[in-house]
Amino acid sequence: MRSWARGIAGMACAGGLVLAAAGCGGQDGGDDSGRAGAARAGRPAAGVVTRAQADRLIDRYEKINNRANKTSDPKVLSRAEAGPLFQESKATYRLQKNWTRKRLAEYRESFRYVNREYYIPRKGTADWFVTVAYSRNPGGKKSKYPGILVMEKKAAGWRMVAGSYSDSAWTPRLAKDKDGFALPVTDPDKKIGALAPSRLSDALLDLYDDAGPTEATGFRSSAATRWIRKVPRTQNKLLSPAGEAVFSRGETAHEEVHALRTRDGGALAVFTTQVREHDRGTQLSATIHPSDDMKVYAGPSSRPSFFVDWLHQSSAYLPPKGTAKLLGSEYTMTGAAPGTDENGRMPGVNS
Repeated sequence: MRSWARGIAGMACAGGLVLAAAGCGGQDGGDDSGRAGAARAGRPAAGVVTRAQADRLIDRYEKINNRANKTSDPKVLSRAEAGPLFQESKATYRLQKNWTRKRLAEYRESFRYVNREYYIPRKGTADWFVTVAYSRNPGGKKSKYPGILVMEKKAAGWRMVAGSYSDSAWTPRLAKDKDGFALPVTDPDKKIGALAPSRLSDALLDLYDDAGPTEATGFRSSAATRWIRKVPRTQNKLLSPAGEAVFSRGETAHEEVHALRTRDGGALAVFTTQVREHDRGTQLSATIHPSDDMKVYAGPSSRPSFFVDWLHQSSAYLPPKGTAKLLGSEYTMTGAAPGTDENGRMPGVNS
């Protein structure tokens, strides 16, 4: 996790606006279960980790991520990342073959997370915790906006599984219980305001529908919603008049949501969305020319259509009343394939 890309896959170009974000690293830290154990009478309450353990885990994450980024090595990175974040990082490494030397050198600069704030749930209520922090490069330059990072305990140890950067310095104030522990949302299907945390991914996908007001998706208008809503317009303009882009739900294996309660009774959520873009000709003679990024996955040949997969990492604030606010969203191309196989089927369909 070092940089995020907002790309546009059109007839000839899939690159686009690249956002510098943050990095990743860490040593498998235990949860001190021998010391904390199950809660016993007279013993202080315990979190999923202590603050000191959280600090060591983030330190470890930085160290491993920086080492992996030097050589774009997913095997090294797998010791620090998992889930959708690891999928996105592996895709970034793969797409680096199209990067300039300058961009690659900037990506491989080491970084640290500074101004860290930890939000640690009580032990037994979650197997993850959240860090809100800024990234800083060797020159001392700090990221403008904070990252909201989710670290989760897996079978192999603690791994960073999700992360999103806000489009502003503002994030909602998170709630804590009487012992100072963060409060995870335990029922993601229950509405908080106008939207349930489990429906955030659907709401983001709805932004790809160019019809109707933004509020109809469940989000109020924000910088993040505005750029997403421009994507289908831009794509269709690129493909016009002989082609079109259609967006739908992608594979959902890596879709996750992690949400914490806010002091006002709302929630702050980090969530993942898979979007599949179908670029296709609308005339018999139409041919789609893959962009450089598409060629990494699908090869250089032009075809009547292509499917392009995108993975979004996003953060949102769900107020106790009213529509949600999409704080930030970034996406990476994680795959591309010709529109049909030799049997005339689209990728990923077995029937």
